[in-house]
Amino acid sequence: MEEFMSLIMSSDGSGENLPKLQPGIYAGTCYQIVDMGTRDEVYNGETSKKTQVIITFEVTAALEPNTNEVQMQDGRPFAVSGTYTASLFEQAKLHQHLVSWRGRAFTEQELQGFDISKLLGCTARIEVTHTKPSPDGKGGGNPKIYNLQRPDGGIQVIDTHNEKRSFDLDVYCQYQKDPQTPGGAAMSDMFDSFPDWQQGKIEDSYEYRAAVGKSTETSMADEVANLTDQAAQSNSPNFDEGENDGGLTEDQIPFWFVGRWRPSNSTHINSNRVMPPTTIRGLIWNQASTKT
Repeated sequence: MEEFMSLIMSSDGSGENLPKLQPGIYAGTCYQIVDMGTRDEVYNGETSKKTQVIITFEVTAALEPNTNEVQMQDGRPFAVSGTYTASLFEQAKLHQHLVSWRGRAFTEQELQGFDISKLLGCTARIEVTHTKPSPDGKGGGNPKIYNLQRPDGGIQVIDTHNEKRSFDLDVYCQYQKDPQTPGGAAMSDMFDSFPDWQQGKIEDSYEYRAAVGKSTETSMADEVANLTDQAAQSNSPNFDEGENDGGLTEDQIPFWFVGRWRPSNSTHINSNRVMPPTTIRGLIWNQASTKT
């Protein structure tokens, strides 16, 4: 059976009349994690290579205020996402949100290999805000995750209305070269379900462009190594959204692109290099590399 989303038109064509999740605090459950790959991003006039993941939750209840709507007009739960630099560097937003969500700091062992796919199905207390309106008034004002917190009664793993899924960019890229890639068809179907803007960002990634022969990644390792060295020397307590009294900004937090983070059922890591333990991909690689 085909499913069709309702479309409410407004006079300016911006869709402003569509109901949106309002700012507030909600109970929700993680149901989707997407590896968006690595792209050149501009921050404060400077361009840097940045690897991102998008973590998405479905909303199950309104907490503060408890009168906020949690369902769309067709009865499906509202969803809200957070976009994160793929790093567990101490000052990274992903690290901070995970610590707040779990209610405890990472152990040294966890920092050697934390599998973010295990977040699927986990409940959370979600603080939601709206993005800033665009200067022309035709964009922005969309819900986004401001913070994640440990829910009352602790984290539980529960069923979700939406299918729980994680997008493995490595598998999808390999599928572009070899249609027989295990799991490739499923990743392709998942990619096709993404909105156009998300597909476009993935297709603009270094990983995808290398897979389809549009570019290579051979020159990135040295740049990443430099950022990793900077991270090791940066311990500023005032790091926040680009203001850190001389430390690294969010856009400068190191990542690693050679190996890639994978869902927990993955056993193959295509690298023989020890990766920095401050990155998602390095963490998952380091964890897998200790297996016999």
